[in-house]
Amino acid sequence: MKRFLILFILIVFVTVSCAGPSKVRWTKPDFCRDKFEKDREECKQSVKLRTYESEGNVVTYREMPEECLREKGYELVAVQVLEEPLTVGEVLLIIAITPVALLILAVGCIQALAYL
Repeated sequence: MKRFLILFILIVFVTVSCAGPSKVRWTKPDFCRDKFEKDREECKQSVKLRTYESEGNVVTYREMPEECLREKGYELVAVQVLEEPLTVGEVLLIIAITPVALLILAVGCIQALAYL
């Protein structure tokens, strides 16, 4: 019984992991790729040390290039991109595996409910 519960949790974890996060990229209203590359290199070269006081302590840290890019007006935005289309073989494999995965998921749910 515990094996089915562990398998169920594993399947849920793998399913959620496959969704994955969306990609992010830097952008701004007048975005130009060449200008961005130049700005990014400038930011890498001009990494500054910043200092601030916190509860009586002076803290010094190295500024990250991302902060420099934000100061130049860039912002990170999420982009959903399908990098390569699926091949026919991949689609057929997904179609073949889906019923089996659903069956295992259903058995896992039934076993989990049996514990309640």
